[in-house]
Amino acid sequence: MKTIFDKCKLGNLKLNSRIIRTGLWESQQCDLNAIYERYEKIASSGVGLITSELYSLYPMDKFSEHSFKMENLNFMTMAGKITEITHSYDVPILGQVEFIKYNRNIDLDIAVNDLTIEDIRKIQSDIIEAAQKLQLAGFDGIQLSIGNNFYLSKFINPYYNQREDEYGGNVFNRMRLVLELIKVMKDNLDLHISCKVNTFDERKDGFDSNESLEACKLLEKVGVDSIQVTRPLSPLYFTKKLSGEGELIEYSNKLIDNVDVPVIVGGGFNDMNHMNEILNTTNIEFLSMYRPFVAKNDFLKDWKNNSESKSRCLMCNNCYRTKTSTCYHY
Repeated sequence: MKTIFDKCKLGNLKLNSRIIRTGLWESQQCDLNAIYERYEKIASSGVGLITSELYSLYPMDKFSEHSFKMENLNFMTMAGKITEITHSYDVPILGQVEFIKYNRNIDLDIAVNDLTIEDIRKIQSDIIEAAQKLQLAGFDGIQLSIGNNFYLSKFINPYYNQREDEYGGNVFNRMRLVLELIKVMKDNLDLHISCKVNTFDERKDGFDSNESLEACKLLEKVGVDSIQVTRPLSPLYFTKKLSGEGELIEYSNKLIDNVDVPVIVGGGFNDMNHMNEILNTTNIEFLSMYRPFVAKNDFLKDWKNNSESKSRCLMCNNCYRTKTSTCYHY
């Protein structure tokens, strides 16, 4: 019988549990001690893998004020310290590198269709440079989001991408930027590469589940080490009143049958017994959580000691709306 606290492997990474902590905002950018204390609590709690908060690739991006900027002079100091902390508990960590807008000089929001080939090469080289920084700081891997509403998710989405060159048209062409990027990183860096992928896009003529499966198969071919299933605006969607869990689990089961790559599934999980049930009634093996770690950084200790089995997170989403890495209620 599987449980969330099984020791296991995610590709080349050894995990102390099946729980992946997903980060989002870094509101303590000027208080490094607060960041270190948070990572200490999360890493010591029994988590299997940590994905960092968003690291902002570009200084004038939409969420850069709520994210640690990779150009910040303190970035390498902070990054090196948190990897030291997580590794002291034998917990691997991925750096989450994202951007919403692409800037070209004074133009601060270049649309997918207006990118030149030089722009595409600049994006690829910027991400590779970010990955090199993460490796130098001791990170075990990098997570790229070609899901949610980040820029790369728009690039692969036919709703946004109507390019008529080799980077537009069918799924392979729309994935080309990402596939080329990952191939270079796999050939030159020693990092676990994880990608977030949308199951589908709600917009008419947007990215659908069949295209998502095709995209994941292409990611497998270029050597991606794990895939995290998500959807646009996922924190706002997974609340007490709304739950897309059924759709995500159905898609994830199908994806697992189609690729030989570890698949991570999120969806507003906050109940240990329910999560163990999912592990034993589906072929899902890894579950991600975000908001429960905001409500209480080390809540997994209580779960592991059987003193509690449900997170105190109210799923109110105020941590998402206020762009903070601390809980609104506690």
